[in-house]
Amino acid sequence: MKSDINQVKHVLHEDENIIECLSCSLVAHFCLAPHPGFFAATNKRLLFYGIPASGTTKELVEEFAYINITSIEEKRGITGKHIHMYYNQDLYKFQQIQGMNMFDFMAAVKEKMCMFAASAKERYPVG
Repeated sequence: MKSDINQVKHVLHEDENIIECLSCSLVAHFCLAPHPGFFAATNKRLLFYGIPASGTTKELVEEFAYINITSIEEKRGITGKHIHMYYNQDLYKFQQIQGMNMFDFMAAVKEKMCMFAASAKERYPVG
């Protein structure tokens, strides 16, 4: 798993660190077939790094700002655990989850969401 995480590191921004990472497949409005890759929670954003299917296809990189995540929750299905995330009104499903502890991943994401939401309220107070 450690070498797999290294594949994600080349798309990180400066001063960005991976907190938690899951091996999974992404299903979204733009790709109905599951796309295998890595879902990483960093100190700045969520990041999905899709593994290229062959030497001729490009890698898929999707990034999600914590502040724009409407909801994220763990679901249980016939084929195991899934993560359903609404981001800017679009549904993203992360399925076939393997690897590190999903509880730790979800806890880290929710903590970052709260932190970024609190930071936004401080910058733009209401009232």
